[in-house]
Amino acid sequence: MKLFKYPIKLAFCFVICVIASTAAVIAQPKSPQTNSVIKLTPTQLKVLRSLGLKIALPSYVPTNFHADKIIVSAGRENIDSLRYLIVYQNLSADKCFAIESVSGGIGDLPSGSRSYPINSPIFGKSTLEQGLYGNAKQPTLLSQWWGEQNGPFYRFVGTGVMPELSNCNNITAQEAVKVSQSIRYLN
Repeated sequence: MKLFKYPIKLAFCFVICVIASTAAVIAQPKSPQTNSVIKLTPTQLKVLRSLGLKIALPSYVPTNFHADKIIVSAGRENIDSLRYLIVYQNLSADKCFAIESVSGGIGDLPSGSRSYPINSPIFGKSTLEQGLYGNAKQPTLLSQWWGEQNGPFYRFVGTGVMPELSNCNNITAQEAVKVSQSIRYLN
């Protein structure tokens, strides 16, 4: 009888261990799939997270676009000066746009020569404006700021508005609306 005591315990342990191992594999998060949609490298994600702002990124970017630059800044005086800018550029480097976030200190954007409605699942209704903004020498695209009352705030930024977006052309307004409506918070 003592001969069968150990094989039964060993078999029982084997079954329990396999079940526990399978449960752990099933529960793994699917972050690589999510990251492939937002198209950021692990280093870029680490830089963004280091700022401490709630991160919002597009879940859709046009074909052949990638995050070319990520610029973060933090002022020493107060929390209202936290900022990130993610510049997306296509492979031929002739088209670009950015998603910008700031912790505070925003103002209203004047209406442009043309407005395009945005209906964001997380930010609600707003507009994408076409007009002369920032450093732009010709009409460009810029959205109203989105976000909760106390921030952080987010927006779509077209070419020419900032120096980082001066050597390329805009995507179409329809694509810009699609990118804007796809903005989601990163977990």
